[in-house]
Amino acid sequence: MLRSIALASLCFALAACGGGSDAPERSTEERLAAPPNLETGRRAFRACAVCHEIADGAPHRVGPNLYGVIGAEAASLPGFAYSRALRESGVVWTDEALDAWIADPAAYIRGTRMAFQGEPDEADRRDIIAYMKSVSASFDPRPD
Repeated sequence: MLRSIALASLCFALAACGGGSDAPERSTEERLAAPPNLETGRRAFRACAVCHEIADGAPHRVGPNLYGVIGAEAASLPGFAYSRALRESGVVWTDEALDAWIADPAAYIRGTRMAFQGEPDEADRRDIIAYMKSVSASFDPRPD
């Protein structure tokens, strides 16, 4: 238990220090007017990668492997001990659900154990989701 709390704290600290994108200084509105940027999404996903893998067959870490999560019901990927709140949420990981989750996990699903405080930048969230789709089992190149 203490080990998982320490690892979650480490994930939070590392994410808080380096979660932002390296995108040029453009407003969120300007970035949202452009198509999703997979490279920006890959860089912003580094905050997630502290705790999560996103590769087919990769093991779970402090958080579950996110490969194949898009379109799946929350807490449905095998081999990870999800929180009761996530198991009982009934959430399906659509773009909208992922956006709300990445923005503020604790507010979106009360009782989650995920320590990440959230990504406030809407363009970064959109790019993270596009990146996740591009490397995941359910990738569809057409925008939603």
